[in-house]
Amino acid sequence: MAMMIPACQPGMNAQDGAAALERPIFDAQDMPPAAAPAAPMVATPALAYADFFAAVKDALRDIYSPDLLSRNPLLLHGICNLGKSAGPQELKALLCETVGTLFGNARDEKLRRVLELTYFQPALKQEVVAHRLSLSFGTYRRHLGTARDRLARWLWESSRVLQAQPELPSTPETPTKNGEVEGETAISHATGEPTPPRLSLVVLPFMNIGGSAKDDNFVDGIAETLTTDLARCSGVWAISRSTALAYKGKPIDTRQIGRELGVRYVLEGSVQNAGERTRFNAQLVDAESGAHLWAERFDKQRTNLLDMQDEVTTRLAREVHIELIAAESRRAAREHPDRLDAVDHTLHGWAAWYRHRSLEAARQARRFFEAALRLDEYNVDALLGFADTHMSEVNMYASDDRAGQIGAAEAAATKALALAPDNANAHVTYGTVLYAMCAPEHALREFKLAIGLDGNLAIAHAYLGLMKFFLGRAGETRAHVEEAIRLSPRDPLLFRWHFFIGLSDIYLGRVVRGIESMRKSVEINPNWGLSQFVLAGALALAGLLAEAAEVCAVARRLAPDFTIAKYRAEAISDSPVYLAQRECFDGGLRLAGVPES
Repeated sequence: MAMMIPACQPGMNAQDGAAALERPIFDAQDMPPAAAPAAPMVATPALAYADFFAAVKDALRDIYSPDLLSRNPLLLHGICNLGKSAGPQELKALLCETVGTLFGNARDEKLRRVLELTYFQPALKQEVVAHRLSLSFGTYRRHLGTARDRLARWLWESSRVLQAQPELPSTPETPTKNGEVEGETAISHATGEPTPPRLSLVVLPFMNIGGSAKDDNFVDGIAETLTTDLARCSGVWAISRSTALAYKGKPIDTRQIGRELGVRYVLEGSVQNAGERTRFNAQLVDAESGAHLWAERFDKQRTNLLDMQDEVTTRLAREVHIELIAAESRRAAREHPDRLDAVDHTLHGWAAWYRHRSLEAARQARRFFEAALRLDEYNVDALLGFADTHMSEVNMYASDDRAGQIGAAEAAATKALALAPDNANAHVTYGTVLYAMCAPEHALREFKLAIGLDGNLAIAHAYLGLMKFFLGRAGETRAHVEEAIRLSPRDPLLFRWHFFIGLSDIYLGRVVRGIESMRKSVEINPNWGLSQFVLAGALALAGLLAEAAEVCAVARRLAPDFTIAKYRAEAISDSPVYLAQRECFDGGLRLAGVPES
């Protein structure tokens, strides 16, 4: 029985494997079009999408097991033009021919080969397939997930009745060993209806307030670039700009937009020009309730428009991503606290880590990341969070098991890099591990790699400046860290970046200037013991011994294990310049009352 395969519509094969790593797998512009497929269709599948996705995966796995394939729900419910009399051979033919058609162009050849070698040639192990295709195992797994997800989505679309077409639900990730589906919660447990993906949003066209028509392109560019920047944030599912443009200039309720586009959040904003100043407003709205979750307003001097656009969108993307994580963490705790999956635990971990940077927060966040990894050992965000929280504890001289924590973080960061070699944040995390391993030259290269992958990644610029400090080039630190602050002026790590600047000034003998930066660090985050200790030492060097003693007492409560001996023993670099500067500062710590050992 020959299978008729729906012809792939223009734009369906939207990206090759490399580009797929740059943004979420389920970008809206990759959705199959709503036009009727060429093949005749039967009744809408009775399967919920989560079950449909699992059935496609099982069918691929069982493609050479006719007895298992005959019991697959795809045959029981019917997909595409398979009738009730169809059997395992017809289902196998449908899958094979659909893969050949759907991934038929040159850009998708690698995705097609990954599916064919993994499922259509028996007895090949995944490691063998990766080797045959000259892919790292992590890259192979991502290609496999991308191809499998797009195949399932296409089959689902092709099997629906057009006149009763429901909203497209989110695509779940691979089910875990305990049977729970990771990734998006595709079906609402309360209503049985498809639910929007987590961290899903649309950036509406920004309003041009009081500006001339010649400013329209700049204002539209803000929304477009912001959409691109957000789509590159981990886990974010962003509606394409072309879809969002349909709402330009239309006063539509955000709840209606959420229902029509299948997103949980709407970002709207405006740009107002007044002479040499430009004011930017942005609001993040819960598309379910219509409630405002976050708002930001700031002014910029009107200079080079492209530079200003990049600076504004980079800043907004970082802040919005953090707010999305916090909102989704609250939603999971409110709606299904008894059935958290790996993604929920990961969101809880990052929300805790962003909310309260301290030793206790690092340990609390790490427990969430550990819970996520027990459910999904390949969760890159959880691996990075696990490593980052270990490194925060180590690099603030608060670890009781420095070698053990560095080893655990190194294993997690290395695994994350193997799974996502083009992830700029993974290179940053690995760089912090190398920094803790007293290898600042190697760490410097990782931070440069991260900037090469994402030039607007503020944290990479900040750590680049810190590594130059450890290499005896403290005079270069400020410029790099100030670039990080320019890119993300309200970053949760802002306190640490002022600490980097202050530390470099103190080591260069500019103690008064360094104290100013240290005070900013302490004001932003009074819970970080290391900045308190350094402030105490700097105050002592400046002759302010009474205040130094008071600050030292606070620091000792926050980090009771910190001593001068520990600080000296964990020197990051053997640079003679750095060590000489460090020796001078040790005297300030003694004057402030920091214990010797």
